[in-house]
Amino acid sequence: MTVSTLILAAALQTGSIASSEIPPVPDDLRAVPVAEFRRKPSYSYRESLDAKKLTDGCTPTEKLFDGENYFVEVLLLVDGQRSLRQVTPISIQCPALEEYVARYFARAGKNNMQSTPDKKPAWRRSVLKFYW
Repeated sequence: MTVSTLILAAALQTGSIASSEIPPVPDDLRAVPVAEFRRKPSYSYRESLDAKKLTDGCTPTEKLFDGENYFVEVLLLVDGQRSLRQVTPISIQCPALEEYVARYFARAGKNNMQSTPDKKPAWRRSVLKFYW
C-alpha cells in the first residue's frame, strides 16, 4: 500500500471533506507544496524538551557530533479556505514523537492556513526539526 493510499483512507475517515473533493496525494512527497500559515506558528524550548522525552528507544534521523537530529515531516490536508482538516505524520519509526508533532500542527494550523489559490482542498507539507 502506498503512502498516498494510506493518507487518503485516513482523510476519508474524518468525513469532513467529500471523497470527490480530496485531491490525490503524489507518491513523491517533494512534489507536495510547502504549507503556508497565516501567522507563523511558534515553538518553545520547553516544548522541545517535552518532545525529547518521547524519543527514548528511537533512532534519530541523523547524528552529528554529540547531538541527535529528528526531522518529522507531516502532510496537511487544507480545505482551501484557511482550515486544516487532516494531519498525517510521515513515519520515522518513532510513533510517540510523530503523534506529538501531528498534535502540534493540528493546533498550529487551526484556522491558520493560507487559502489555496482555487479555494479547493489541497495537500501541503511541513516539517518540525529537533536538534538535541
